[in-house]
Amino acid sequence: MRVSICLFSFVLAWVAPLLHAETRNADKNSPEMVFLLVDKTKLKADLLTWPENEQVSERLLSFRIAIGKEEGDKQKAGDNKTPEGIYFAEKIIRSGLPAKYGPYAIPIDFPNPLDRYLGKTGYGIWLHGVEQDYRIDAAKVTEGCVAFYNADIQTLSQWLMPSQSVIVIARDAQEVNRPQDIAQVRELTHAWIDAWAKRDLERYISYYTKDFKHLNRDVKEFYEYKKRVFSSYDRMSVKMSQIRVFTHDRYAVVLMNQDFNGDDRYRAYGRKVLYWQRSDDHGWKLFHEDFSETPLQLTSVSRERIAQIIKTSPSTKVLQGQGESSRL
Repeated sequence: MRVSICLFSFVLAWVAPLLHAETRNADKNSPEMVFLLVDKTKLKADLLTWPENEQVSERLLSFRIAIGKEEGDKQKAGDNKTPEGIYFAEKIIRSGLPAKYGPYAIPIDFPNPLDRYLGKTGYGIWLHGVEQDYRIDAAKVTEGCVAFYNADIQTLSQWLMPSQSVIVIARDAQEVNRPQDIAQVRELTHAWIDAWAKRDLERYISYYTKDFKHLNRDVKEFYEYKKRVFSSYDRMSVKMSQIRVFTHDRYAVVLMNQDFNGDDRYRAYGRKVLYWQRSDDHGWKLFHEDFSETPLQLTSVSRERIAQIIKTSPSTKVLQGQGESSRL
């Protein structure tokens, strides 16, 4: 009996690490959120995972890029500057492109709601390839777009999903997703959800800027609208899941799946997007919100595929020559 117990313990000790490794690998291939972080100063873009606990984010790939001919944040059409902010990928253009854009282009939603409020103008800001890869080496050559080696834009087209994937563009990546900013915005978002769920109208409306617009309603009209909505239900449930927070130096964007239910006669399930603007007192106020019936979608990223891409990406050699790796 003693021999059997010892043998069982030995086998368990040998097998357990293997089982743990298989579980870990399975987790790595499960759906994840990924986003692209563009650093204009370093002329580099990182593809990163962005779990709900952002502290365990993983850098998957790094790419050498080229940006706008002129320095600074885009302000108006034709200024040849690359915009800085938090954007969403739009429908990928896979055919019919002029040669200078390479094989693929991924438009972004510039100008976004905050850009428009600030009076910024322009259109046609894309992530795209190039006619010849050597154009990337010139660094500042586009009319405001972010350009990639052709193999790299093809890679990105696999994981940047239209109306789902986030692209953050910054002068300096150190200005993005600071832990203290994320913590503040996450806390405010949960408080806003709580006020909505409890129908605490005064507290709920206190999170919005004075300039907030909902469709054609100003904030006072929005208050009266929500008052009618809150009173129209005997039972009201507000639940959020898959919450992700992205912060920039001037504002933050929160993505989540919303599940609203009123008296079991009205349900709104889909993706909620909140735009929090940094206020003068270093706080945050809700500036804009969007809802889509298409819920937040995650994507599967094979680490084996990532390893293969690193070996073949033209960025790998360039970044290694600059003393940087293509992956953490």
